[in-house]
Amino acid sequence: MSKKRVSLTLEEGLVSRLDAEADQNSVNRSQQVEMIIDRFFEGRSVSKAVVFCGGKDTEVMQEYRARPVLEHVISHLASEEIREVYLLCGRNEEDICSRLGESVEGVDLTYVSEDSPEGTAAALEKIKDEINETFVAVNGHVLTDVDLEEMVRVHREEERLCTMALTSVEDPEGYGVARLKGREIKGFEEKPDRALSRLINAGTYVFDPEIFSRLDENSLEDVFEDLADTGELSGYIYGGKWEYVSGSSD
Repeated sequence: MSKKRVSLTLEEGLVSRLDAEADQNSVNRSQQVEMIIDRFFEGRSVSKAVVFCGGKDTEVMQEYRARPVLEHVISHLASEEIREVYLLCGRNEEDICSRLGESVEGVDLTYVSEDSPEGTAAALEKIKDEINETFVAVNGHVLTDVDLEEMVRVHREEERLCTMALTSVEDPEGYGVARLKGREIKGFEEKPDRALSRLINAGTYVFDPEIFSRLDENSLEDVFEDLADTGELSGYIYGGKWEYVSGSSD
């Protein structure tokens, strides 16, 4: 990899601490600075994602603008610098793998199947030994252009276990709406008599790995309710593309 010389002006005390750490690591000052910067960006970025695609195969593998919906979803993840994707595909593994193979646009795909699907939370729990860092999860039949870098930044600022993308719809009936206080999701209202808001679950999430210890229910909806009750769920309001794909589409 090519290198580029840069000049830094630092406080003397900071330089002394930097040199002491460099000596401890048996590297020079420049190498120590590079190590620190690398650790910083690694800590801020997210490289792994999970896609829920174990429902009806007609949803995620339906043709949409000449490609399966799921391929569009993975393509968006690739554009957001995601490099590893776990496909929670239920019984759809063979159909999905025959079309997508082992990678899409440089993203490595790992297939996670179930002989007897037990729910989204149970499916997610199957990869608890594979992920030990903050990660993204998305629904495989929902098309968005969520800015994941921005969403992860908000997630880290709020310091909660999960952040859920929220989008506004004209008619929230049938979706359930989120009750917000600032960025904290306080709960959800399913089919409210009077819509408290038009903000609904957009199907994109950022999780800290501690989420795996909370997956006691068969449904992620139950997990989200529990997180809202304990003040561990943030909302990221998102105003871009959002399309739930079902039935025939062009």
